[in-house]
Amino acid sequence: MNNTLPRPVAQATGIVRRLLLICAVTVASLAMNAGAAELSGAGSTFVEPLLGRWINTWSQQSGTRVSYKASGSGAGIEQVKAGTVDFAMTDAPLSEDELTKNNLTQFPVVAGGIAIVVNFPGERRRLQLTGTLLAEIYLGRITQWNDPKLQELNPAMPLPAQPIIVLYRGDSSGTSFNITSYLTKVSPEWAQGVGTSKAPQWPTGRGIQGNETSGDTVIGTPYSIAYVEYGYALDHNMQIVGLRDAAGKTVSPTQSTISSAVDAADWANAPHFSVLLVGVQGNNAWPIAAVTWAVVSRTPRRMADGQGTLDFFRWVIRNGAALADAQGYTPMPERVVKLIEAAWAREMGR
Repeated sequence: MNNTLPRPVAQATGIVRRLLLICAVTVASLAMNAGAAELSGAGSTFVEPLLGRWINTWSQQSGTRVSYKASGSGAGIEQVKAGTVDFAMTDAPLSEDELTKNNLTQFPVVAGGIAIVVNFPGERRRLQLTGTLLAEIYLGRITQWNDPKLQELNPAMPLPAQPIIVLYRGDSSGTSFNITSYLTKVSPEWAQGVGTSKAPQWPTGRGIQGNETSGDTVIGTPYSIAYVEYGYALDHNMQIVGLRDAAGKTVSPTQSTISSAVDAADWANAPHFSVLLVGVQGNNAWPIAAVTWAVVSRTPRRMADGQGTLDFFRWVIRNGAALADAQGYTPMPERVVKLIEAAWAREMGR
């Protein structure tokens, strides 16, 4: 008896087998992808350039997909409160009451500087300001670049007879929180009239959405002034302003002066690491340094997500320093990293 199938039947059977094998592989692949870890975050535009590098590097190493929307610190906090993202990034710390009420915890991941930048066409000398004069500009008291107060501080730099175009962040921003905190410290008039806020009522100027857009607007707007993340200003060769202190010494933002501010802060005694670096007294410290915190739920939606989120941030604080340095940010020192990991063990058992 001949058990050999006719050639057409055999060919059809082989095709069916191959199709079944392809289907099986496809189903298995889909199942693996469906089961792969995926994390989501939102918030700070200040840290976005660095966070994107961290996410790309860690995702390649871990196989975990991470999405991040740079919507501003305020919007990110609202999303993590609502449970629609696994983490938020913010440049303004949450209060103890806010953390407790929403079952959240926060920890610092990196520091950076807020640079004051200007656009003087054809001029590469560095403008100098004091905190008081910066407040007067943002209060609308000084409106011309060649104002005598500014010219006196910059005698070797002929200032243009041009109106000052004031730019600020128009969204809810942790960067605005830090810059207004600084202005509150140096100017009683600012403290009484405007104060510290992520979304202050600016007395003058034009609002711009996001750190990068603010920087781009300055680059394209002659005789403007704004505040942007230091690494962004460095990458785009922007004209960065130096700040003169009460002793007559001018300090500029650098990774060294930002690191000095981080080192001078009292991290060990700050509940939930709620430390503002603006105005920190340290040797040669940039007075408008800022911290970016990660905010996560103490009881995540899915346990795997919570573990994955902390796995990501453990990698960030342990292995992300080189990328931070390369982008102009300042990593958390080892003593702070140990405090963060102890807080995780205490609050989340991880």
